[in-house]
Amino acid sequence: MGFFKKHKAKQEKLVPLEVYEENEIQELEAYIQKTFGSFENVFHEIFSPDIHVDIAIIAPNETDPYYKLVTMGMGAHDMEVPSQFAAYELRNAELLIYLPADWNIESNDENDYWPLRWLKIIARMPIDYHTWVGYGHTIAAGSDRATLSDNNQFEGIGLIEALEAEKKPACVRLSSGKLIRFYQLLPLYGEEMEYKLHCQDMEALLAKFDDDFSLVVDIHRKNYGKL
Repeated sequence: MGFFKKHKAKQEKLVPLEVYEENEIQELEAYIQKTFGSFENVFHEIFSPDIHVDIAIIAPNETDPYYKLVTMGMGAHDMEVPSQFAAYELRNAELLIYLPADWNIESNDENDYWPLRWLKIIARMPIDYHTWVGYGHTIAAGSDRATLSDNNQFEGIGLIEALEAEKKPACVRLSSGKLIRFYQLLPLYGEEMEYKLHCQDMEALLAKFDDDFSLVVDIHRKNYGKL
């Protein structure tokens, strides 16, 4: 299961609900709107056993003609980051993914819903597996070459740094002192997953991607692991 294969089994008992303070969520929303775009629609989570993960839906516009889906809630939990990385302030994060303008955002069909499902799955992995997620981590869809859904051949997801307009890593320091980093979901083919795991270097994989590659999900895109 990629990065998470060596970690503890999923815990069974419920944990206390972890949520942002009111001022923290206001600051987070303000940063998301300033950095990624304004939004009116939010997928509100109905049942929240541990953290409350809503997803902001930033609609396509003339500047960015694609959807941006951004989680709001994952960062309320302090991830269990190894002590050697403590100075980098990696304990709190939110996730995002870009989808084409013609994606059926409101559909419950798994071929449409899988990006939202994986935002929620990865948001809860640090809690479920007592671990952390960050840049360069990869998560397999399952065993036996399972794919993210039936309409694509992606076998996993990699996490890369989301960027601000100035190409700087997207992150916000809340007034509480908490630093929230943003990571973008990058659906990967099996061969791309294997290449990254062999090199132990996400930069090496990204170097194989050419100018035709876009961060907007394309279920028919080129498989750079076969090049």
